[in-house]
Amino acid sequence: MLTVERIDTGIVELSVSEWFYRNRAIAGFDNPARSLYVSIRETVENSLDACENARVLPNVTVNLQPVSKSDPTDEWISASPQIYRLSVQDNGTGIPKGNVPQLIGKMLTGTKFLYKQSRGTFGLGGSLALLYGQVTTQKPIKIMTSISGESHKYYATMKLDIEKNQPIILEETEIPKRPEEHGTIISFHLEGDWFRSKRKIIDYFVQTSIIVPYSSLSFKTPEGDSINFPRVIGTLPTEAKEAKPHPSGVDVEMLKQMIHATRTSTFRSFMMSSFQRVGSSTAHKFLEYAGLDPEMRPQDIGNDALLQLANSMKTYGQFMAPSARSLSPASEEVLEAGMNRLDPEVVVVRQRAPSVYRGHPFIIETGVAYGGAINSGVRLYRFANRIPLLYDERNDVSSRVIREMNLKNYGLRQEDPLAFFVHISSTKIPFKTVGKEYIADVDEVRREIDLGLKDCLRKLGKQVRKQKRVQHRLVREDKLLKYYGFMARTLTESTGRPVTTERLFGVRESER
Repeated sequence: MLTVERIDTGIVELSVSEWFYRNRAIAGFDNPARSLYVSIRETVENSLDACENARVLPNVTVNLQPVSKSDPTDEWISASPQIYRLSVQDNGTGIPKGNVPQLIGKMLTGTKFLYKQSRGTFGLGGSLALLYGQVTTQKPIKIMTSISGESHKYYATMKLDIEKNQPIILEETEIPKRPEEHGTIISFHLEGDWFRSKRKIIDYFVQTSIIVPYSSLSFKTPEGDSINFPRVIGTLPTEAKEAKPHPSGVDVEMLKQMIHATRTSTFRSFMMSSFQRVGSSTAHKFLEYAGLDPEMRPQDIGNDALLQLANSMKTYGQFMAPSARSLSPASEEVLEAGMNRLDPEVVVVRQRAPSVYRGHPFIIETGVAYGGAINSGVRLYRFANRIPLLYDERNDVSSRVIREMNLKNYGLRQEDPLAFFVHISSTKIPFKTVGKEYIADVDEVRREIDLGLKDCLRKLGKQVRKQKRVQHRLVREDKLLKYYGFMARTLTESTGRPVTTERLFGVRESER
């Protein structure tokens, strides 16, 4: 049972972890089925991030096993919810022993609060999955992590102090290992509904294998089946580099904190050292526009002038666009390799040039696959920072763009076997919910998706028309050859003299 600290009569203070526990539905932990899916997604994303940050090709193994019965049957699987043990293993850098308690057991503590692209946005997904597991099963979390070059790996069992947002170490030890071993295994129990979440979870692994085809994914289901997605390309995406914030993406509070932390002596030097792509000339012109003395000490600014400065940053139109070095798009090569997992007949991919949304750079990558093993009808695959988005598709901006397209303009039909792919990379994805399920209908993002998909469709339409012309010509030739053969046989029977298609029409028998 949870308790809270009473500061005064009628006044209650909640810790960060307790607040998120009480409001966990906003992050997708609203029922056993969705919670099981989100827990797997968040832990797998952390593993992929750990590998990509280490610049190693990811090997991620996920094992979801029931603990209520040793031999699950269809009858038992349909009975929900049940208790499961979820284990996720990766070959990332590992976690230093001293950082394990804080990184694993404390909310809003992590390595993702930087101005660069990462899968994690709020720093609480993995921690919230562990918290959900603890409150539904009261069982501890087990962690084993090893760092390359060290002689021992670290093992610990721990619980979360929800009231204080602090980890509680129950047991810890060091185990000898080979120096080349590296990676992390996290294992915990949670309540879930596999029967209702099975389709989404498997679909998540399928789509993850598309957007990260350079990874090796293995998933063992509660029924004992192993679903494997071997690596199909050995190329990692370009690594995102940490960047300074862009002036147009800063609000008053953030600006206040930056001024408080700076050690510069003038506002001109503050602008140059604190923001990306701001040189001496740009800083001088902007500060004149904002009505501030470039030689003024940043610490001497008042509240009214601070508000004026923040508003001026949003309205000043002469700043250079944000740098895209903080982004790590999938790349056309990687996206095409992932799309080919669906075994289509034709694949077309495009990567748009970097664009800007509220001071944050973003890159849109689009692709269209046609024919082959793809089922008839239009299918949409959505990704954000290499995360598959599986819920609320109809509300997503990509879905709205596709619904407004006229496929007939490209020689295509709604019933054709078509798969659309949209991937957005950004330092600030415009999600509509904390659960990160769909992208808001932002004008800048909509425009880039629309242009990218239309570019793909134009090229695809040309190829499809060419194929249809070839097929039409082959059908026509086949009909003519059959007619020629019929005429030759008829004349032979009528005249009693052998007549060949070559003699009659100039067509060899071998071409019939």
